[in-house]
Amino acid sequence: MSKGNQDHAAAAAAIKERLDFLLEGKCVGTGTPLSAAVATALEVDRRRAPANDRNSLGHSDEQLLELAADIAATLDSTHGKTTLPFGTVLKTQDLGNILLDGELWTLDAGRPGLHPAITTRNDAHGPNLEILHHPISRLTQKLACRRLGLPQPFLIYGDSEPHVLHFAPCAEAGGVVLQCWANETDASRFCGAFPKQIEEFGASIVRNMRSFWTHRKSIAKQGTEMRAIAEARAADCGLTVDAIIVDMKLQSDVENLHFYVHYNGLDEALRPGLVKECGASSERALMRQGRYFAPPLEVSWRYEELEDLRRVGADGWITELAAAVLASGLVDPKIVLTKLATAYDVAVEIPGSGTSMFVAFYWNYGMICAEVSKHRSMSWGRDQLVIYGVNVPETKLITIKGRPLSDLVELPFGGEIILDRAENLTNGLRVHVAEELLLIELASGRIWKG
Repeated sequence: MSKGNQDHAAAAAAIKERLDFLLEGKCVGTGTPLSAAVATALEVDRRRAPANDRNSLGHSDEQLLELAADIAATLDSTHGKTTLPFGTVLKTQDLGNILLDGELWTLDAGRPGLHPAITTRNDAHGPNLEILHHPISRLTQKLACRRLGLPQPFLIYGDSEPHVLHFAPCAEAGGVVLQCWANETDASRFCGAFPKQIEEFGASIVRNMRSFWTHRKSIAKQGTEMRAIAEARAADCGLTVDAIIVDMKLQSDVENLHFYVHYNGLDEALRPGLVKECGASSERALMRQGRYFAPPLEVSWRYEELEDLRRVGADGWITELAAAVLASGLVDPKIVLTKLATAYDVAVEIPGSGTSMFVAFYWNYGMICAEVSKHRSMSWGRDQLVIYGVNVPETKLITIKGRPLSDLVELPFGGEIILDRAENLTNGLRVHVAEELLLIELASGRIWKG
């Protein structure tokens, strides 16, 4: 660690120690120490200051207490705002949505400080999950739907929002599972929701429980029909049906419900797991007319795909961008690939002067993809890269097709990826790249052309 970084680390530790003493016992959200939240905000403010060597130790105790009070009021507000000592703006857009210089951050119940939202877990977990169970238990104490029990976190990958809450299969409803979405607290992350939001979320779940229980006989009948369709489709490719699921929140016609079907098959990472498909109410009407249903597309093709990959010693595909980031030296490829061998996604922060760069690796249809973002600087997902604050003469844009990205812009990775086209935006440049897929073996990290 350089002398400058050592000095900054020592200053941050000293500020944190003073804040712990001054704010002992004060918390925000669902138990985050206020001192830790303030310390994080001050450190981000220092890193983003024009002069990065400004001394945070110059704040008096009175100034720290006043700042802490302002930050606490901002965090506890739906539209609060505090300007930090070096000019960074901390504000909220709805409760639980924290913006630091326009970048989305969050509290994480049970974990001190503030955290970039992209690096925090998206599922229902930790202290907030325990808190959620309290209003559900209280509100259903004298209701018959209490027999459904309490919802538990569940992950079904392949959706834009894979984190849900499931109740146990309900025998009175023909074994159908009641589902709720984990992201309905209005906070950016479940772990960053405040007690009021958790309470309201619990009340909305109870409304779904009551509707489910009231219509359980109809749900049993419709769910049985849906299962018959799913099992007929699965039988043709040697699969089994894991569960029939219903979400009551957005359904107005309880006699014509839409269901989800979970099959046991190969998941997005081509591993044995669950695959989800939607079961529209119209399918049940077609079944009564004798309509035949083909095997589920999301399940059947993957076995052939995996067999082809295994034949050449690969575990899957990887996009050129994801491969370039792994080879850049900015991340540890062994750590990333080890996590992706069992998980579906992993986010990595790449610290730097000012704003950090974030990379999210994730599985999609047997491919490891990557999305890269640096606030107010760049964002890159799949075949589109946007670079903010840059414009290129139109005469140069006309001739870029087929040239490497490094001929147009200089980035810390992906320089040899071939350009397809580009266009200037009002606030920057959008580049389309001709990204090809490569083969990857996770254990060795070997990447090659197919």
